[in-house]
Amino acid sequence: MQEFFEIATTDFAATFEGAWMLPLLLLSAGLILWKEPDWTRKILLGGLPLAAIFIYWFLPTGMLLMKLLGENIYWRILWLILLAVTIPYALCLLLRRCRGLRRQAAFLLCLVLLALCGTPLLASEEFLDSTNEYKIPQYVIDVCELLPENIHAVVSNRLLPYIRLYDTSITLEYARNAFVFVSLEEGRSDIEKLYLEMQEDEIDLSVLAPLAKSEGCTFIVLSNTRTYIGEWEDNGYTKYASTDEFDIFVDMDYEEGEDTRKWID
Repeated sequence: MQEFFEIATTDFAATFEGAWMLPLLLLSAGLILWKEPDWTRKILLGGLPLAAIFIYWFLPTGMLLMKLLGENIYWRILWLILLAVTIPYALCLLLRRCRGLRRQAAFLLCLVLLALCGTPLLASEEFLDSTNEYKIPQYVIDVCELLPENIHAVVSNRLLPYIRLYDTSITLEYARNAFVFVSLEEGRSDIEKLYLEMQEDEIDLSVLAPLAKSEGCTFIVLSNTRTYIGEWEDNGYTKYASTDEFDIFVDMDYEEGEDTRKWID
């Protein structure tokens, strides 16, 4: 139970961090329940947002859904709250009570309120100035420029969302949704074990390399800050190339130009 509340509290705080949208949402939902005459809109726009928050925090439903969905994606229940619909609709209910210039002034005040209660979208760390025509991080291009075409690879999580945007001839062992492997308890497959070993601060090459080889991963790309137990050459891989941030290792049985893809697009 304590673990549930710790996870729920952390994710809830992160969702609404740095913004006043939560109080504004609660006020908006309350206003809709109070002032909206149509019962369908009252329930959909006023009742459901409050119901979603209740389900999120109510211990029986919360623990059940966290077990079914997984700890890492439980917070997405909050996506059921339609902030972009509920809050503007409540403000429109207020504007409906105004006339003439008062309505225009109230509309401007509503815009200011929304701007002040939110957070600047482009200020998020997920938004960066584009440094290339592909509009993907430059470190990804640096890695892709060194990798051959038509190969199968397992790569650092930082590279997962972008590699195939640059070069679709490269197939990846798992996609960016592989974090679900973390929440699994039993019956782990080789790919799940490979993913978990890739996340270790100190990677045991006697575990990683055989798993990567058995899954047909010709290339392994890892951050150059990682440390290892064992030697790459003793486990069937050798260093292929490096960038400022990543090291690339290749299966010693790989022949240049060989097609090792797991599928063909």
